[in-house]
Amino acid sequence: MKSNNNSEIIAATKILLSISNVDGNIDKNERNIINVILHDFFEISIDNANKITTNALIEFNKYSDIYDDSKTLNKVFSYQDKIDFICCCFEVAISDKNLHYLENHFIKKIAYTLNIDSEDLINAKKEISSYLD
Repeated sequence: MKSNNNSEIIAATKILLSISNVDGNIDKNERNIINVILHDFFEISIDNANKITTNALIEFNKYSDIYDDSKTLNKVFSYQDKIDFICCCFEVAISDKNLHYLENHFIKKIAYTLNIDSEDLINAKKEISSYLD
């Protein structure tokens, strides 16, 4: 999804950071994965993705609300974009080869705010789990 809108990229990044922070720690590997996801999903350079992640992390540490961020994404994402984004969320959560129950719960919450059907959520989880095995 090509985007010229920084606010939607920052909203998406803050959601991905929220997932990686469920355990109270955003590690270097998770940040790298988020940068690659931004590069692929929004078709931006890795350098730009890194800058956005750094800026989004500052905003995230000040204040982050997945409902506000989801509202931003709901305005511009198609339903398929939302499913693809949920796959990205699972990719961040499973990056350590372990989907913690709190990460899973948080992703369900995000899917709910993005109006994703539970069947599509389950299929996204299966797809990413099999891809990372």
